[in-house]
Amino acid sequence: MIVLFIILLLLTAGALEFISLRRLPDRLRVRTWIDMTLSEPEEIVTLHYSISNLSFLPQLFIGFSVYFSDGIRLREDDQWLQKYTDRSAGGLSFSRRFFLLPHQKAEGKLHFSVASRGLHEIGTVYLESGDYLGIKSATRSFPISDRLICTAPMLPETPDVLTLGGLFGDYPVQRTLQEDPLLMIGYRDYTGREAMRQISWKQTARLSRLTVREQDHTLDKNAVILVDLSADTRENLENMLSLLRTVCSALEEERVPYAVYSNGDLSEIEEGLGRAHMHALERRIGLARPVAYNSFELLAEKIARDAHAFRNFLVLAPSTDDSLDASLALLERVSASPVSVLYGKEAAS
Repeated sequence: MIVLFIILLLLTAGALEFISLRRLPDRLRVRTWIDMTLSEPEEIVTLHYSISNLSFLPQLFIGFSVYFSDGIRLREDDQWLQKYTDRSAGGLSFSRRFFLLPHQKAEGKLHFSVASRGLHEIGTVYLESGDYLGIKSATRSFPISDRLICTAPMLPETPDVLTLGGLFGDYPVQRTLQEDPLLMIGYRDYTGREAMRQISWKQTARLSRLTVREQDHTLDKNAVILVDLSADTRENLENMLSLLRTVCSALEEERVPYAVYSNGDLSEIEEGLGRAHMHALERRIGLARPVAYNSFELLAEKIARDAHAFRNFLVLAPSTDDSLDASLALLERVSASPVSVLYGKEAAS
């Protein structure tokens, strides 16, 4: 009876081993995803992962590893890093081992950041699974499909775009002595630039902060931003992209619709306003390559030919030179207000 039991036990073990060997590569499902695809430099991003056992049998050994791409910095405490990570000639890696019962799932997350602007690959996943007797194992590898776009950082100081040249020079002309209540579209916080008669004292008392009425005519304002990306160094190009993002953020705060045109990889961004428009701009900034396809003079000539659609020009340039002065003079002839200029080198200093 004991011999029969031993034989039955060995046959069962052999059958399980045979099944485990045949199903070794495909009995596990792995998912990875990140919680955002667009980040600031050094902003913490979360990488989620899950490992599911699809088999009706337990999985006794699972090795899960992630080999991170260059530029990825894990943002965990030192004790955790010492326990689960390794840095070698192949780069930074994270490893854990699991045991999963039938149809069980293990989940986890990693926090990381990137420091430089651009499109970043996250890394490669390696999944190792072993048979029940520990005789054989199989490893699969696949890249993490999600990629992270890091946009340019904001400048330390925001230029006061409302005081640049004549960008908003015709603003008071469009006001009337008695504002039409039918043109009111809402309320916003008082910035110090509005007339006292715009303040809504009822809203101010209710919100406990100075609040002004927002009239529909304020939405008639727009800005056309022309960006010269023919910078001589990579540092100057990065300064230009940071300047563009900072200026557009300031226009967003002032609720001024804006369009962006460049002679480089930013291409054209049609006039708009709001979170979706800013998100699209930040993506373009993050993906922009250090290249200018033509001169700024050609861009200015193209814009001047279609100037009937524009009113206020804001030029962002690396620095001043004679060719830029000629382009500014051309834009002045077709602009409804004096052309404003910001220089990347000055803004970054």
